[in-house]
Amino acid sequence: MAASEAFTMQQAKEALRDGKLMGWKCTTCGHTQATPMLVCPVDRKRAIEGVELPPTGQVVSFTVQNVSSEEYINDIPFAFVVVELDNKVRVSGWLPYVAKAADLPLGTKVRFTPSYKPGVQFEKA
Repeated sequence: MAASEAFTMQQAKEALRDGKLMGWKCTTCGHTQATPMLVCPVDRKRAIEGVELPPTGQVVSFTVQNVSSEEYINDIPFAFVVVELDNKVRVSGWLPYVAKAADLPLGTKVRFTPSYKPGVQFEKA
């Protein structure tokens, strides 16, 4: 991707379908995050590029969902999770088949798994 081209949310969504978890990285200071950025929050530079994020990490926070929208009706209960990836970048997503807090201790190792469902899906590693 040329330096003048911004990495878009649409490209990140397409990458998810292709099995790649993508983020945004400042090419001057190296700050990386999973959420879109046009300007680096650390050094205020606009040298941002798309970068593939590691597919594995650990759960640092979650909430169990027992009521769902239509997209997830066959997957309840599940957990909305915050995962700290192996490179320390945090990303939110969901993990199916979690019925209660005891099913998902903090620190549980997880990996990104491609899904036709919306959002970033993880599974226990």
